[in-house]
Amino acid sequence: MKKYIYIIYTGIMLGACDSFLDEKPSKDIDTPGTLDSLQALLDNSSSMNVYPAIPLMLGDEYFSNDAGILSLPPWQQNLYLWKDKPFQIDDLIFDWRDAYNQIQTANIILEALEEINTITPQWNEIKGAALFFRAQAYFNLYNLFLDGHNLEQSGLTPQIPIRRSSKILLKAEYTGKEEIKKLIREDMEESVTLLPEVVLYPFRPSVKAAKAFKARVYLAWEEYANAQKAAGELIQSGLALMDYKKLNPKVSYPFDLFNSEVLWHSRIGGYSFMFSQSAFQVNPELLALYEEEDLRKSLLFIKRPSGYVNFRGSYDGGITLFAGLAADEVYLIYAECLIRAGDLSRAADVLNSLLVTRYAEGFEPLQFDNETAALEVVLKERRKELLFRGLRWQDLRRLNKDDRFKTTLERSYENVSFKLAPNSENYLIPVPPRELSFN
Repeated sequence: MKKYIYIIYTGIMLGACDSFLDEKPSKDIDTPGTLDSLQALLDNSSSMNVYPAIPLMLGDEYFSNDAGILSLPPWQQNLYLWKDKPFQIDDLIFDWRDAYNQIQTANIILEALEEINTITPQWNEIKGAALFFRAQAYFNLYNLFLDGHNLEQSGLTPQIPIRRSSKILLKAEYTGKEEIKKLIREDMEESVTLLPEVVLYPFRPSVKAAKAFKARVYLAWEEYANAQKAAGELIQSGLALMDYKKLNPKVSYPFDLFNSEVLWHSRIGGYSFMFSQSAFQVNPELLALYEEEDLRKSLLFIKRPSGYVNFRGSYDGGITLFAGLAADEVYLIYAECLIRAGDLSRAADVLNSLLVTRYAEGFEPLQFDNETAALEVVLKERRKELLFRGLRWQDLRRLNKDDRFKTTLERSYENVSFKLAPNSENYLIPVPPRELSFN
């Protein structure tokens, strides 16, 4: 059963009103009439700043032993083993519901703004944030329920509901990936023009967060020139990178909540397996990527007395997994796009700017003279730096069409091997039947 972790941060939001994370009464949700009430809807971070956990289940960053798998609900077992038809009619899939709740909230806010005639900086910020959150939600749905690049020749034509207004329809309107992509593109591009440079709280999106989101989306869509432009503008504007040499590997969680690299804060929705030492072990193949002088090896992981190795490097500052936008991701996107554009020297400089903060003293700067070799390095660094943020699944989808980087995933349960081939139709998750039953 899904367990959400609701954390009320006290002493962090100095000067903030006490109800910053409180949910609004249902009457206000139904008929919000002021900018402050609309902002309160957006500030409900336990609803709006939640990222799906299913991409984490499907990727190759962790593994469960047999006991851990057996402890999972059947639908989570099915997803973990990449089985066909993972959901039953009575399975309530919160990752789906969360996304459409975020879309519904954004639609309510956008419609309410139309009734408020006076356009002010606060009005612009609220509209920009609503567009940002709606684009985020549709992008998360796109990565799970609409076909990726590796399935272009499959003939599949999946569709998901598109919510154009807050009005609840008796029968949902379904559409395919091109219309969803168009909506995402329009929302995120407009949000950049409306959001402020500085926000009061890290749960609220800023213009930097919106540009970082653009870079993430365009990378996933293989629109590398657009991703490079967004990431380059951000780096030129100035992004902070932590020096990992100054962090303490002896504390339980070495990274602070709301640290200097965070551009926008979000968390992966908490499922019980994520808090189990046996069910959420770090993949040994991933661990083997870290050299001894790589400081991430001691900061990101903890070895238990049982021998289990677990992840502890969340930018959420604790056990809950960070899934927001951060400066390190922007550097890696920029470096990859520069490589793909043929600018190997500049790409090496960008990547070195990040890696010098991740390695012990004496780091030898990288040099690139071959595109494929350079891509191998930067893609390896994506795995090592952005692990457990829910990003690996979208990387697998886009890279599986490239013979140089496509990957066959493999897991086992009760001595039976389960594989996910690069062109498997199981890269496409079916719409939960429970949701279809309401149409």
